[in-house]
Amino acid sequence: MNTHRPHAKRADVSRRDFLRKVGVGTAATVGAGYGLSVWEWGGESAGAMMHAGELEADAKGRTLVVVEMGGGNDGLNTVVPLTDGRYRDLRPTLAVTDAIDLDGEFGLHPSLAKLAKRYDDNQVAIVQGLGYDDPDLSHFGSFAIWWSAKGGTGGGGWLGAYLDGTVGFDDPLAAIAIGPGPSPALIGRQSFATTIANSDGLQPQLPAWIDAPTGQDDLLAAWSDFTPAKVDPSTLVGQVQRAVGLTVKARTQLDQALTDGPESDPGASNAAGRRNTRYQDTSVADSLLLAAQLVQSPAKPRIIYVNGVGDFDTHEGQAERHSILLQQLDGGIDGFFTALGKDADKVTLMTVSEFGRRAAENGSGTDHGTANVHFVVGPGVQGGRYGEAPSLSDLDQNNNLRHTNDFRRHYATGLAWLGVHDTAAVLGEDFKAFSLFK
Repeated sequence: MNTHRPHAKRADVSRRDFLRKVGVGTAATVGAGYGLSVWEWGGESAGAMMHAGELEADAKGRTLVVVEMGGGNDGLNTVVPLTDGRYRDLRPTLAVTDAIDLDGEFGLHPSLAKLAKRYDDNQVAIVQGLGYDDPDLSHFGSFAIWWSAKGGTGGGGWLGAYLDGTVGFDDPLAAIAIGPGPSPALIGRQSFATTIANSDGLQPQLPAWIDAPTGQDDLLAAWSDFTPAKVDPSTLVGQVQRAVGLTVKARTQLDQALTDGPESDPGASNAAGRRNTRYQDTSVADSLLLAAQLVQSPAKPRIIYVNGVGDFDTHEGQAERHSILLQQLDGGIDGFFTALGKDADKVTLMTVSEFGRRAAENGSGTDHGTANVHFVVGPGVQGGRYGEAPSLSDLDQNNNLRHTNDFRRHYATGLAWLGVHDTAAVLGEDFKAFSLFK
């Protein structure tokens, strides 16, 4: 099962061929305008690994939604220091002058008006100063650290480790990635990762933020750690066979949820009103609408990972580009929780990005930076600011911000929502979660 594959293959073939070869009908594979693909570990086998049941975690019917802001979101212009004059010195043309005041000290970019309202309602936590030592300022190199939480690729993803120790191969729909391809954060050695993309499976376009050409090769190499779940009937025994059965059953449920919408729930009327949407758009709004419908379906995932929803690599033209990106994020998050209705109580959303931007502007934009700020959103969140904002007067030798909190504390917080107390088993070390849940 752990055979190495040199390239990540398209798995659309697809689901029809897969189901035909295991002797079941194909009705569940058509008509929804998207592709559901199940992947397993395809990299080299090495090192110790967890097995299902070895990690104590009581998710209590909860779902963690992770939104990846690829390209490196500018945290300084997202959560704005209102009273620090150094901010305007560093950004004479890009400083945000009309931020939404949160507490007299910090404010949100004006494009985040809906998120600001949720902050006032005590449902948004702002986690500041996230980073790590000796930061890598390349997109893929930094993401490899964020995906693995252990310093790079080759050992699986942080959420893959969670899946290994909890559900194993028994539930291929415990974690679903929505985007152009499987996220390396979901790579597990003893579990499946499921992706929803367009009807062609993996989209041929690489994310716009990928460094060329080495970044493209690195990302393709990371995707090669995924291999489509085996389709040879002679191998479909034991856990794999059970997983196939679960996949077929869940696919039928997903088709119904995504085509019909949860009409019986008044709180989900917005989602039901857009039931005919084809989920081939990589916008954050459509991806999060799909995430809301998955949460409301009978096959409710524990983890939904949204990637490929914008290019936050704002080296130039940032004033306009960043405003639009944050407006899209703001509308997507608000639409997500509105569509969930009463089901929102069991969901927490958190943002991630590979790094922030440099403290000083470069003219019309900002270059790759270090420490960053992220959001944790949901009715279960105790709103406010957590962690310490980096100093704008004490930059490092490269004139970048010095982080004040290891980014894995952010992950430990997400794991706490899923009932994990032993973060070392997942993250490699014991990191203290932020106490931000009610």
